[in-house]
This record gives sequence, C-alpha cells and structure tokens, in this order.
Amino acid sequence: MAIFLDSGFYTGLIHLKDPNFDRAQELLLEIQTGKLGQIYSSRLIMAETATIVAVRTHKNPKALERARDFFIGDLQIATILSLTEATEKKAWDIFIKANSEKKSPKRSKILSFVDCSNIILCKEHGINNILAFDGDFHGWLDVTS
Repeated sequence: MAIFLDSGFYTGLIHLKDPNFDRAQELLLEIQTGKLGQIYSSRLIMAETATIVAVRTHKNPKALERARDFFIGDLQIATILSLTEATEKKAWDIFIKANSEKKSPKRSKILSFVDCSNIILCKEHGINNILAFDGDFHGWLDVTS
C-alpha cells in the first residue's frame, strides 16, 4: 500500500489560511501512523508547492522554511521521486492526449503537466492512491482527501 502527496496537501499543511489546513493536519496524523502505507511525492510537487506557498503567504519566510522542511528537512514525510527522461515522455503523451480531446470522458478542464507527471510516477511505482484536495486525479487514480 502506498500514497502520493499532491501540492494541495502540502499547501494545506503549511499555509494557516488555506481552506484545507485543518484536514491536512488530520491527514498528517494519519500518515504518521503508517495506516496509509509508503508515502511518496515528487520534485515537481516540491517546486509547485514552494511557488504556491510563496504566492499565497506573500513570501512569508517562516512558511517558506516550513515548506522546505517538509521536503528536504526535519519534517520530511515522503520519499521524493524524480522524473526520468522516459517518465517525462510518458507524461507528455498523457498531457497531449488529455488536453487535446474536446470532450474527454475523464476531464473537462486542463490537466497540468505536473499532474500528468504524477500519474506516470504513481503508475511506475505501483502507487494507487493520491492525497489531493482537488478533483484533478479522478478517473486516473484513487483520491484521498
């Protein structure tokens, strides 16, 4: 059993005014029990989260430090996965397919390249669940929120 952490979860942990702050704290406690299995995220999620936190907290240094700590510091909770060249090519394939279809059965809005990369990373590492607070992964992976 394994779960992938999306940027919305990390943003909820870090940004006190995030609408998912309380739920993220609850889920963090659950993660720490080991009930959700092996925990993963990615370098792209780290980059996306850092940017979102900088914007939403108006570059608050404490929030930025906390974000860093969740990815490469004392608060790190996930194994951070990197994209290979092959993973990037597969992500591009999904990105083009998902966003070229006018009436995709899985999507009505744009699927980001980061989300496409996450889907491929999850498939490559046998991760069936993603912890996300948006609906971007419905139809691609099982979502915990």
